[in-house]
Amino acid sequence: MSIQAPGLTQTLSNFPRSGLEFFRLTTSIRRIASTSSRGDGHPVLTLPGYGGGDGAMLFMRQFLNNIGYNSFALGLGVNFESAEDRIRCIEDACAFREKMVDKVLQRIDSVYRQTGKPLTLIGWSMGGLYAFDAAQQAPEQVRQVFTLGTPFGDPRGTSMFKIMRAINRSNVPIETQDFSIWNNKMAVPEQSVPIKIIYSDSDGIVAPEIAQLDAHQAVEHIKVSASHVGFTHNAQVYNLIAQLLAESR
Repeated sequence: MSIQAPGLTQTLSNFPRSGLEFFRLTTSIRRIASTSSRGDGHPVLTLPGYGGGDGAMLFMRQFLNNIGYNSFALGLGVNFESAEDRIRCIEDACAFREKMVDKVLQRIDSVYRQTGKPLTLIGWSMGGLYAFDAAQQAPEQVRQVFTLGTPFGDPRGTSMFKIMRAINRSNVPIETQDFSIWNNKMAVPEQSVPIKIIYSDSDGIVAPEIAQLDAHQAVEHIKVSASHVGFTHNAQVYNLIAQLLAESR
């Protein structure tokens, strides 16, 4: 049975829902910070979602700094393909993903050399894919990975799939594309850094079925109540991240 992407109503409801989530966070952020265990100062790199820039996770980085961690922005501008990298088919998507991971690895190496400590990577949406891939390629520089609403599985399980095809004027028939080349990237190596998969049944953009990985000793799935857009400013997510970071010290 094929995975159903969230409907248009769920997708559009993300914006008012995320506004409510941000309001709730602003009223509870001081309490969350004051009750969180003090961090050990290790570096945390945030990776924004598709179409987003570092500003999308600024509030999260400020929170991380306030509770005792050393947060860093990805510093690659808006997470969006250039005209030459336009995504018209699954092969294009894989090529863009690999290109971005190469840049992420350079950023990880820079922060690692600057701090002398392995990083925690927090990737929102597509940023979680870059974090996942980079961690497998540089395990000595990555401490652990947290993903927020990340579409690991078949991209047809996201409401953005058809929208992106329209934006990029793709005329490549869906039935002729080999989605296995993307789905095979979900495999977790036997030896892997810890991966915390944070997902939501009410995401609204990414179907929960594709926001998860197969069972693995290094992988933990944690369900929260969040909209896809709201993952970066959701009080439950902030409280959870603080707990997970404290547990990993």
